[in-house]
Amino acid sequence: MQSMTETARTLETLELAGGAPCLDFVNTINSRLDPEHDYLIQYSDLAGWASKVGLISPTQVSHLQKRAKENSAEAQGALETTRTLRELLYRIFSNAVKGSEPNKKDLETFIASYGEAISHGRLVKEADHFATAWKLDETLEAVLWPIVHSAGRLLLSEELGQVKECPGCGWLFLDTSKNQTRRWCSMDTCGSRDKMRRYIKRKQGKKKQ
Repeated sequence: MQSMTETARTLETLELAGGAPCLDFVNTINSRLDPEHDYLIQYSDLAGWASKVGLISPTQVSHLQKRAKENSAEAQGALETTRTLRELLYRIFSNAVKGSEPNKKDLETFIASYGEAISHGRLVKEADHFATAWKLDETLEAVLWPIVHSAGRLLLSEELGQVKECPGCGWLFLDTSKNQTRRWCSMDTCGSRDKMRRYIKRKQGKKKQ
C-alpha cells in the first residue's frame, strides 16, 4: 500500500509488494479495506503496469497503447474485463488465505480464462530454461493472458500456502520470509502505521495512570 505521505499516486510510485505478477495485479487498488484510488483508470495504465512488472516489453506497450487510442470501444471493454478479472483473482486468493473453499462459479470462470490464456502461449527456449511467450497483437485483452498464467501457476504450486493478506490494507503478498512471519504488505507503510498506533496507545495509557 502506498504511503499516506505520498500525494502523487502513480504507477511509477506504486509498490510491487505481491511477490508474483498476479498478486501485484490484484494490488492495483490502494486498499481493499478503504479503496480510494484505482491505479488502472485507463487502458494505457494497464499496459504501463504490465511493463513495470516485466510482463511485456516497451515495444509491446507502444503497440497496445496505439491500438487502444485507435479503438476506444475495445479499450474500454478490455479495461472492464481487467477489473472483473482483478476482483475474481482477489476473491480466489483471499479465500485461499482464509482456508475457505473458492466460490464454484469463480473457480469455473477462472478455469475457463486460464484455458484460453494458455492456448495463446508458446514455449520458447531461453538460455538454460524454457519460458512462455505471448502473441499480444491479437486483442487488447491479450495483456491479461500472462496475468492469468501467473495466477494459475501460483494456484498449482506449494507457494499458494505462502500467500497472505495484509491486515492493514488487504493487499495480497507471498510471505517468503525464513520463518513465515511476515504480516504486513510493507513495513514502510502498513507496518509503520501499526507501530505508530501502538505507540500512541501506550502513550495514552500512561497518561491515564
